[in-house]
Amino acid sequence: MTEIFAHRGSSGTHPENSLPAIKAAINSKADGIELDIHLIKTGELIVMHDEKVDRTTNGSGYLKDFTLAKLKKLEIGNRFFRKVRVPTLEEVFKLIGDAEIILNIELKTDVFEYAGIEQKVIDLANKYPHINVMYSSFNPATLVRLRKIDSTSRLALITHENLDAVLDLHKKIQLDAVHPPIKAKDNPVLKEIPARYWTVNKEEDIAYFYAIHAKGMMTDFPEVAVSIRKKEHIQ
Repeated sequence: MTEIFAHRGSSGTHPENSLPAIKAAINSKADGIELDIHLIKTGELIVMHDEKVDRTTNGSGYLKDFTLAKLKKLEIGNRFFRKVRVPTLEEVFKLIGDAEIILNIELKTDVFEYAGIEQKVIDLANKYPHINVMYSSFNPATLVRLRKIDSTSRLALITHENLDAVLDLHKKIQLDAVHPPIKAKDNPVLKEIPARYWTVNKEEDIAYFYAIHAKGMMTDFPEVAVSIRKKEHIQ
């Protein structure tokens, strides 16, 4: 069955990478949640996409330079969501609780490598062994480090259109999948390794990836993807 991952939570209807977006994704009955993490000055793993807080909060500056106390004073959201705070990854784990959902943690190490982030995220995941966790990154070195720490973790390389490095990395560390953009769907490499595609929002694209039995898709609208799967009785 093609997996449905809520991209940054249910980010089409809620503030991206926020606890409300994560909760909505759980309620949507998506198979998984994709979110992004960085490491801040005081050592906490923080859920946010960008290296800077400017786009998604009422603050400014690089996320890595914030203490947790200073970060928690910022607000994310819009006029429909008031006083939403930037979450830590541990807050997400606690929110997921016993929900049966895959947590795809993207390590955002392609700009700043954040020394030690791989060990920190695995240590945190080990505190919540009942939660089904996998890891992804644009940075192959991060995936290699994760594999050295944990020989059994599921790893995925996120790519743009160029997939030249995928198979060599797959041979080296045994990837669970590659995560390419929709426009790479005809690349011959994808005949040799399973793919979860991003970001699949149009109904015709959702139906297409079901039809070709893709391993998965990342979507801002998991409710829509789940609805189409039910309507078409897709197994």
